[in-house]
Amino acid sequence: MNSPEVVKLYDKLNKKEKLSDYDLSLIKSLSYETGWSRDDIMDEIKNLDKDPRQRIEIYKKIFEEYYEEAIKLRDRQGGEKLWGAVTALIKVYAANKGIMLSHWSHYDLYNFIASNVEKKKQIRLSDGTLIKPYQLFVDLLTFADQLHKNFYESHLPKEVFEDIFNEVVELVKKAKEIIFS
Repeated sequence: MNSPEVVKLYDKLNKKEKLSDYDLSLIKSLSYETGWSRDDIMDEIKNLDKDPRQRIEIYKKIFEEYYEEAIKLRDRQGGEKLWGAVTALIKVYAANKGIMLSHWSHYDLYNFIASNVEKKKQIRLSDGTLIKPYQLFVDLLTFADQLHKNFYESHLPKEVFEDIFNEVVELVKKAKEIIFS
């Protein structure tokens, strides 16, 4: 999505102007890319001018809501909710660093990780496991993106879907420990 389109949506939403069919299609497209609801996307756009640190609690809430739904569903729709949870979790991480992240671009998500997480740094988790956060976040995005694609394409056999879903859940647990500690 081009920035000028998002800026126009920002202006319309903040001026409470009527949205055109084109505007609604852009919001739908952003919802598709993020796994977030239409309302969450519109709220995100309305608040683009805010310091990301002011939105941390909102991103945490979105993460928790989508994550809980994903765990309950554990199906194609749950996979999409898990993708939405992962994008919200990464936005929490970015916001903690004071960085505004356009999470509707997969490139921006990966670029944020590449630019803001040290590749060689290792962290010891509470269970004693030594991990590299950079690889953890790359894996998290890569596996969660497969669930996102599966929602629209149904390209994963059931067993593979379940394995990837479970892997993302485990990666989320580790990422949460890094982000929320």
